[in-house]
Amino acid sequence: MNRNSFLVILLTLMPIMLASADVVTLEPIKDAFVCDCMPGVTNPYAGNQYLAQGQVTACYHKSFIEWDLSSIPAGATIDSAEFRIYCIQMSGGGSGQMVYYRVIEDWSETTVCYNNMPDYTQDGGIILPTWPSSSSWHSVDVTDFVIGWFSETTDNYCLHCGSQNTSSTKDAIYSSSRVSATFRPRMVVTYTTSSALETSTWGGLKVPE
Repeated sequence: MNRNSFLVILLTLMPIMLASADVVTLEPIKDAFVCDCMPGVTNPYAGNQYLAQGQVTACYHKSFIEWDLSSIPAGATIDSAEFRIYCIQMSGGGSGQMVYYRVIEDWSETTVCYNNMPDYTQDGGIILPTWPSSSSWHSVDVTDFVIGWFSETTDNYCLHCGSQNTSSTKDAIYSSSRVSATFRPRMVVTYTTSSALETSTWGGLKVPE
């Protein structure tokens, strides 16, 4: 048996790995917003149906949103992850950027406020110069965040949604997870799983020594 024939047979005997791509859409398990002008209040001004991100005059809004990734099969490879949130109203025409950071400690949806909001890290943060329009979906690529959360190389506490370099009013008001399903925030994750397909063996085959 020549070398090439042996390699062909060896490859034939090896299991074939089949890759399958799937998409899952996740809703938040927790979300809330805080404001430094009402530092002891959870979801100030508008109640728990809304989230906010940005600045209104001298007041700063920050939102916190957390997802459960356990529905994604263990061992899957995260291909992409997109955070989508519905902007009800966009106010102001000032400057500034939207920022997204990883939260690094646990928090309570019902008691979080500006005074006790969870700490976050700017490492690997996302900065977007383009703000949403009123009555439209706003999308953010958070693939790197989700890869870290899913692989457990970073703690999955939540996403911090804030702003930087804003001047005067530049603020987005969003639907929270407590509105109709059509307008709830969501995370769309595309992932790949692999499985081995066993091939038939060749009876009586002897591997040369």
